[in-house]
Amino acid sequence: MGASLAMLLQSQLDPAFTAETLLAQMHSDWPDLDPSLLRLGDARAEAGTAADADDDDSPMQCLEYGDYLIALMPIPVQIGGDIDQICAHSRLWPEATPAPVDYAAHTIVTVMRFSDDGQDTDLVAQAALLSRVLASAVAVSGSIQAVYLGSANHVVLPALFRELAQASLPGPMPIAWVAINVGARPDGVMTGHTRGMDMLGLMDIEIPETADGAQEVFSRLTGIVDYLIENGMVIADGDTLGATAEERIRVVYGRSALDPERQVMRLQTEEFPQARSGRSWWSRLLN
Repeated sequence: MGASLAMLLQSQLDPAFTAETLLAQMHSDWPDLDPSLLRLGDARAEAGTAADADDDDSPMQCLEYGDYLIALMPIPVQIGGDIDQICAHSRLWPEATPAPVDYAAHTIVTVMRFSDDGQDTDLVAQAALLSRVLASAVAVSGSIQAVYLGSANHVVLPALFRELAQASLPGPMPIAWVAINVGARPDGVMTGHTRGMDMLGLMDIEIPETADGAQEVFSRLTGIVDYLIENGMVIADGDTLGATAEERIRVVYGRSALDPERQVMRLQTEEFPQARSGRSWWSRLLN
């Protein structure tokens, strides 16, 4: 059982943001969802508490969609961390919009699947359901100042997140789920990496160094992210990605250079020497 999780950063906890109001908004926003499967859940039962009708102190509220649990946990404090720096590095946070450094509360939104059918959870579909919930929450409460996706460690402007969700779902929305970071090292060598693929059951990608420019690195990472979301983890350790006859990009599974506790796909450029005879490398290989 894997959980998909995000946080809604709020100016204050909103008493109007409830499971009931969220349910009504989701029915309105997403007519393709089976209305008979989308219903209120029992927060006390899901939390494993005793079935005491008088014990209703838990702030958690729940919805259910089929065998998915949707849990809302409001917390009247900040999440910690440097929200202004996170906003500055997010390509989905406009530069002209100030970071919500003074937000006072957050709501944790979790989606997880409970089933004994023996099938692995489709984490891309689960992330899509989470995104529906977040987009509808933005419409319900004016207190929401940012949508924070912890696995990607980036934030999205609430109105933009809702717009992207309405335009993309039920298809994938990698632009919101995955952070793609590109930049030069102090020595000027270009690098790039992704964050957020683990929420989708996939492996993040790191390019430790490349002679390519920033736009080429961004395009390469974006293309691989889209391909993996569409096809799953079909790129194996040791595979090569294509380029030219004189260059190959080899995929190497290994520890992240940024977080040694995580395994990632590193893309390493390999160049083949030109044949002295003047024949192409392919000709030498075939002969």
